[in-house]
Amino acid sequence: MSELVDMRVIGLLSSHLCHELVNPLGAVNNGIELLMDVGDAMRDEALGLIESSAQRTAKRLQFYRMAYGNAGMSALGELVQVRDLTNDLLGEGRLSLEWPDEIRNPLLQPGWGRLLMNMAAAAAESLPRGGVLTSGLEDAGAGVLLYVEARGEPARLDELTRPVFFEDVTVETLTPRNVHSYFTVKLASSLGGQIKVLEGEQGLVRFEARLR
Repeated sequence: MSELVDMRVIGLLSSHLCHELVNPLGAVNNGIELLMDVGDAMRDEALGLIESSAQRTAKRLQFYRMAYGNAGMSALGELVQVRDLTNDLLGEGRLSLEWPDEIRNPLLQPGWGRLLMNMAAAAAESLPRGGVLTSGLEDAGAGVLLYVEARGEPARLDELTRPVFFEDVTVETLTPRNVHSYFTVKLASSLGGQIKVLEGEQGLVRFEARLR
């Protein structure tokens, strides 16, 4: 990539991150305003709003620090670490997360956990009305298969995101809505793998990355 391309991707990722943080930070601000405007009767409610919103912000920052930052390449050595960070981000709303491999808690090579987190976040976007995400890894001969399954009604790729997984898109066509998926595809490539998306019947979208 040229320096100009890198700068565009960085800018779009920053826009995506700001979008993820604007709601919980806005709620913190609302709580502060409520605290200033109301009497003691509403004090506990305002403090509760501030506390919960601050916690949501901290969890999102920690997730994206590992998903986007270099720390995620080496700091995520176990599946349960990936599980906890992903649950903190995605477990707030109408999504249910399942981790079939969490009991045996397999060790992860550098970059695997980071990729799995990004795959889970990308898969969550295919469940606009909520559903179930199932994440884990399977032995694949000399390598490993990372996977995330999204189940729900409807479970489908966003039309802006679809080309990122099935076509050779140019950086100039990216937007803040699909740059995360683009980053996920490039991350898999940097680890020697490729993202494959399988769209099945009955509300299923499966994301796979085979790595060595």
